[in-house]
Amino acid sequence: MRALYLILIICSLTVGKAAAQDAVGTNSQEKKVLKLINSLSEIILSNRERPKNRQITAYIESTPTPKQQYYAVSVCDDFADRLFAYYRFKIYLPDYTIYYDFDSGKLVPYKKWHQHPYGIYRTRPKTKAR
Repeated sequence: MRALYLILIICSLTVGKAAAQDAVGTNSQEKKVLKLINSLSEIILSNRERPKNRQITAYIESTPTPKQQYYAVSVCDDFADRLFAYYRFKIYLPDYTIYYDFDSGKLVPYKKWHQHPYGIYRTRPKTKAR
């Protein structure tokens, strides 16, 4: 019985903290990234039109690694114990360049994405000449 308790204690100590999403930031770099994303006009305007209990905010999805020098950030609505993502960005270090991240893996510079209606970037279909 002691062996079982010992195994449970060891297992609980060795299970590391999950890399959970964070809307606050655990260091100055994460706080800067979150502040940068939360200050985008799309986020500010959206929150002006939303009720206080449905505000959207940025969450850190992943932090930079030696191979991938960027933060992955989702802008989510945290309501009823669920996160619903509206936007996904990648912020490249060291200059904090923002890219909009399509689920297809296509990255678009924020300035280019921002120029399109409602902040939605898409390529327009080519029309055939008549």
